[in-house]
Amino acid sequence: MKHLVGLLSLLASIIFLSSCNGGSGFFSASGATNEVMVIMDDSSWEGTSGRALFDVLNSNTKGLPQPEPNFRILHITPENFTSTFKMARNIIIPVISEMYSQPKLEAELDTYANGQVIMNIKAPDSISFAEYVTENKDVIVNYFIEKELERNAKWLKSEIKIPVVRAQQMFGINIHFPKGLSNYEEFNNFLWATNNAGRGRQDIVIYQFPYTSETIFEKDSLIKVRNEVLGKYIKGSFDSQMSTSTAYPPDYRRFVVDGVFRAELRGLWEMTTDMMGGPFVMHAFVNENTGMVIVVETYVYAPESNKRNLMRNLEATLYTISLPKPEEAIIEG
Repeated sequence: MKHLVGLLSLLASIIFLSSCNGGSGFFSASGATNEVMVIMDDSSWEGTSGRALFDVLNSNTKGLPQPEPNFRILHITPENFTSTFKMARNIIIPVISEMYSQPKLEAELDTYANGQVIMNIKAPDSISFAEYVTENKDVIVNYFIEKELERNAKWLKSEIKIPVVRAQQMFGINIHFPKGLSNYEEFNNFLWATNNAGRGRQDIVIYQFPYTSETIFEKDSLIKVRNEVLGKYIKGSFDSQMSTSTAYPPDYRRFVVDGVFRAELRGLWEMTTDMMGGPFVMHAFVNENTGMVIVVETYVYAPESNKRNLMRNLEATLYTISLPKPEEAIIEG
């Protein structure tokens, strides 16, 4: 397990996207979540380089049942980039100049405001710029999404200061649920919270089982586990049970959060004999205090509605998770 974490850390360290902490402005960054402002002159924005960048930012959000763009895009020209706009939360500044021998990305944090991300994309010409942003689409998109999730998690922890007590007792983890998820149901090693909303329903489930080997974190193993566990505890009409949709194979990745290895599934759930479904995100990791694999899943049910913001706001809960020190852990006996 430690070897796997070390490998992932090494891979993360060699990614060419460099981050620099800036001067940390006094005010918090403004603007709507999932919104990116591009600072670019009109001719470039309407040309090859601007169209390529627009297509990257406007690409479809992964794991949703209908197309929704990753971001709302705002464009302003450099001369209009005044102090008001400098407070925006997500900014991209393309710089196309012959002074650069090859394209590159640089990210700055908190330059003009707290919680702000500014990404500078530099290239010697428009053609190389367009090729570079297209080739590095996932790096650009994922970076801004991760920063949004981190911001939302930080806000959630400040808004809900006390972690969920039952999660501490049952699983030995700290996690902060959004307001409204006040309906709980418990089974053996399984906790289910929901807002029970008729529209825009949001749910979080937590379950655990003993860690035996690293193979449990393989994609097919996690799909099998979630189908078994959620199929057992989450039922619907006509004897239906929750399952992972095969119409959209889940996206899968391994990464590290606060030094703890996690595996992620992102896809669609459905009820086996019922017309219900929607997006989900699962994070699985080992609680080193207990030797148990902890799985936390978020999912929404919002038929005929956009789901990107609902899902990302709920997904931020996954980034509030932390493992207390062994002496602080509250484990249910």
